[in-house]
Amino acid sequence: MKIINSGSERNFIILKRKVILIDNNQESLKKYVFVSKFLKDNRINVPRIYEIFPNFVILQNLGDNLYSLIRKKPRNNRWLLEKYSKIINEIIKIHSLDMYYGKGFNFFDLRVLRWEWKYFIENYLLNYLGYRFVDRWYYFLEIVVNTCYNVYRNYRSLIHRDLQSTNVIFYKRKPYLIDFQGMMVGNFLYDLASLLEDPYVNLPDFLKERLIYLYFQKSLFSSSLSLLYKYYKVQRLVQVLGAFSFLSIHKNKEFFIDKLRNSFNVYRSIVQELKNL
Repeated sequence: MKIINSGSERNFIILKRKVILIDNNQESLKKYVFVSKFLKDNRINVPRIYEIFPNFVILQNLGDNLYSLIRKKPRNNRWLLEKYSKIINEIIKIHSLDMYYGKGFNFFDLRVLRWEWKYFIENYLLNYLGYRFVDRWYYFLEIVVNTCYNVYRNYRSLIHRDLQSTNVIFYKRKPYLIDFQGMMVGNFLYDLASLLEDPYVNLPDFLKERLIYLYFQKSLFSSSLSLLYKYYKVQRLVQVLGAFSFLSIHKNKEFFIDKLRNSFNVYRSIVQELKNL
């Protein structure tokens, strides 16, 4: 048996064939169960739920997540391309769903986009880096947020919202999605950026470009929207650094403290993209 603490207030007890997900926030747990059923009904790969209790659920244990697999043993580009291509195929199924309205999903709208930036400015720039003057960052906030919002208004889809290597498990050679209770109606580019700009896995640029091409080749969205990917890349990365800082400083989460110490490459990537906007 192994106990795992997550970035949220949830805990996991790992048994041989099952996982016990413990969440004392009953609304959060209900949301997890609801989204799991919704995805399963739409033939999206998610772990099976065996039993439901007021403060915990018993789930199918599918094994290690993608991040753990890569960390245990370095993988070549061919292996990565195969795995990430399968993840893209799976997430396109979610992005193609048109039956989510009226289902209780929240909207990843202007309010949420702005909140992610303020989360970054307060927790990473002010509290972690100690910046005193952040006016320039509010200027970038307006550019990125308004662009992302305009894309969202015209191209809405259901999104996982935290699609990274720690939230994908390969079971019988198929990708299964986990940690999906934060699913919202947003724009597909946020999921794509979350997957490819994952701070835990440093994908080569040529592989990212190939996977972006693959996404547009297989999805219903026009490839011209790939030009707007960089805005959602920045949007996702500011959320990542905001989360790393908050969970380190305010929650004292050891895993995120380590990631925050090595977060400069993520910050540098944001700055580089902002120079090119």
